[in-house]
Amino acid sequence: MSSRGFALIAVALVLCGGLLWVQLAAGGADFVPQRAADPCQDRGRTSTNDLEGLAETIVLTGLDEAACTLGVSRERLLLALPSEADRAELARETGTDERGLARAIKDGLSTGVDRLDKAGQLPKVSTLLPSIADQLGISSSLIGLIPDRLVDELLPTAGVLHRSLDKIDVNTVLAGLDDPGSLEPTLRDALVHGATDEAKRQLKDALPGPLQRLLD
Repeated sequence: MSSRGFALIAVALVLCGGLLWVQLAAGGADFVPQRAADPCQDRGRTSTNDLEGLAETIVLTGLDEAACTLGVSRERLLLALPSEADRAELARETGTDERGLARAIKDGLSTGVDRLDKAGQLPKVSTLLPSIADQLGISSSLIGLIPDRLVDELLPTAGVLHRSLDKIDVNTVLAGLDDPGSLEPTLRDALVHGATDEAKRQLKDALPGPLQRLLD
């Protein structure tokens, strides 16, 4: 190597050493990685008046509940779930099996619904209908023809959400995961789909003939 090459390497080493000294002088030696949030602590999430946002709140709260039940952080739970080997290791670590992990998640989602309901934060279904007009196959203006009182008496929000959760096979969801970030949207979309189907079915049965055809 030429003398110029050695000189460049020497300069680079000096610069790196200088940067390290500056970091240490600024307190870099005291750096402590941020700890994962305690899943057992209420994060103060609030619901929204659109079904997708509400479903996301329920899923995030439910995953916290599941992690709390299992005694791990939510991050640890999410990172382990896409891999069959990691799921098995997590199951052993938490004293359960893979079905137990799925059950903890499903129970957590149900608890998420109950927590929002108890806090009075579940919006009425009549306020959610405009956000799912496209999925119902009718326009927002036509939704206004359906009396709010009829909708809310027929479809209590907590009941709709619980019945939607009952239809989600969490074991199947876990088997199909390919990365840690896919669980939340998969559960959210399944909850939205189930709630939309439930609303459509119940409304169609209850509406008079002319309005029933809106949901065909």
